[in-house]
Amino acid sequence: MRRTIASSLVMLSLILAISGFALTIQPFGLFGNVSLVRHDFTALLKFVPFAEFEFGQNILSMGNINALLNEEDFKVDKTTLSSALQSGFQFALPVSLGAYADLKLGALRFVPYTRVDGNINLTLPKTFAELLVGDTQIDETYESSYTNFFNANITANGGIAIVIGDIYVAGNLFTPVLYSDPQTTMIDVSYTSSATPAYAELSASGKIRAYSRISLNDLMSQNIQNLVNDLSNFEDYGISVEVGYGNDVFGIAVRNIVISPAKAWYSVEVIGNGKITYTAEGTNITADATYSVSDPIVARLITPVSVAPPMQITAYLKNDGFIMWGVMGSYWLDGNWAVKGYAGLNIGIAKAYYILGYNQITYSHTIGVGMNLFFLNADLKLTATTNSFIPTNNSTPGIGFSLTISGGL
Repeated sequence: MRRTIASSLVMLSLILAISGFALTIQPFGLFGNVSLVRHDFTALLKFVPFAEFEFGQNILSMGNINALLNEEDFKVDKTTLSSALQSGFQFALPVSLGAYADLKLGALRFVPYTRVDGNINLTLPKTFAELLVGDTQIDETYESSYTNFFNANITANGGIAIVIGDIYVAGNLFTPVLYSDPQTTMIDVSYTSSATPAYAELSASGKIRAYSRISLNDLMSQNIQNLVNDLSNFEDYGISVEVGYGNDVFGIAVRNIVISPAKAWYSVEVIGNGKITYTAEGTNITADATYSVSDPIVARLITPVSVAPPMQITAYLKNDGFIMWGVMGSYWLDGNWAVKGYAGLNIGIAKAYYILGYNQITYSHTIGVGMNLFFLNADLKLTATTNSFIPTNNSTPGIGFSLTISGGL
C-alpha cells in the first residue's frame, strides 16, 4: 500500500514537473530566441534538427487553382481580387532549416548551430488588379514600370551562442544563398482594351537579378567540389552577433547585428514575360493566361557584392501551464514583420495547440502537436494560410509545415 501511494506521489510529481516545461518555440525560426532552447528533460547534451516553411499568396483562389490544374478557363472579379485590390498581388515564403546542439557545463550553456533561413517576397502593385477589374477607360493604353517587386534574403549561418541564466550572446558567420538586387529587379506593364468586342489585354515583362556566394549551376549539377571550394573561403563570410534575454514568461532578442558584410561572387538573372487576355460580361471575366520564364543566367562577378541581412527584433510573452497561451512577434528593419498567438493544452508528455498568425500578406491557421518522451522530443506543425481571417470560397490558400526533433542525455 505504501509503495502504491509512494509510486503515485512520484508519478504525480513527475507529471506536474513536466507540465511546468514550456512549449518549445523554434529557437532559430521566425521568432528565434536561444533562451528557449533549455526547455526539455535533457540535462547534459542534446541535438536538434529542424525545418520550417510557410507559403502564402493572395492571387489565386482555390477555384482558380483547380481551373488551372484542369486547363480550364477561370473567372476573375472584384470579389476574388478583393485583397489584391487593397494591397496588390503578393506572395511570401519564409523558410528556416538547420540544426543546433545544447551543451550544459555548470552555469554555462553552449549552443552551436547551423541554419539557412530568410524570406522570399513578391509584391506587384495594386495597379495590376485595378487594371483587371477597375474603372479603366476603354480604348486606352496604360504603361508603367516598377522596381524591387521581388525581394529575396536567404542566408546560410553558423555560430555559437553562450547562455548564462536568462541572457545569451551569439557570434555568427553568414553568407548569402540568394539576395535580390532591388535596383535591377524590375517589371514593365502595359494594358489595352476595346469596347467592341469586349476585350482587354494585360502584358508584363520583368527581370529578377540576385546574388549568391555559390554558383547556382554548381548547385543544380551537384558539383560538390566547386561548392566546397567556394564555401571554404572564410574571408568572404560576414560576421554578425545577436543578443537576447528570455525566461518562462517573457523574452526579447536582437539578431543580425552586422559587424562586417559578406561577399557574393555570383549573380543570377531570370527574365520572364506573361500576358492575360480576357472578355468581360458584367463583372465576371473569363481569362486566358500565358507566360514564359528563361533559364537562370549565372555569372561570376569581377568584383564581389557586399551583402548584409536586415536586423531582426523578436519578442514573446507566454504562459505554459496546463492551459498554455502566448503571443510572439518579429520585425525586420527592411519592413517585413510577422505576429502569432497560440493557445492549447499541456499535459507534460504531450501538448496540442492552435496558432493564429499574420505576416502582412496572409493569415495562418496552424495545428500543432508535441511529445516529450524524456530523451526524445518532437514537435509537428501543419499550417493553412489564407488572405482572409475566416476562409471562404474566394480565399487564396497556402500551406506551411514545421518539424522539430530533439534527442539527448
